[in-house]
Amino acid sequence: MKKKDEKTTIFFCNGKKCSKYNKEPKDYLKSQVIEFGLEDKVCFSKMDCQKMCKKAPVLCIEPKDVWKKEVTVKKAKKIFEKHIL
Repeated sequence: MKKKDEKTTIFFCNGKKCSKYNKEPKDYLKSQVIEFGLEDKVCFSKMDCQKMCKKAPVLCIEPKDVWKKEVTVKKAKKIFEKHIL
């Protein structure tokens, strides 16, 4: 369970295929974090290739240990509402 002052980190797979497709969902999530003033609570990071290339792009939200695959902007909106807000 997340502690009150614990930061949320959104990790994006930086593998060749994921990095090819994750720009739009990443940009969307970053813009939402800024819009909602969550810069002090949410940060973004790259992670090494997760070997799930057929499910690209892949992201992970910590400390919740939530993994999402085939993330589009539409899915990123749902992810933000459910796991970040």
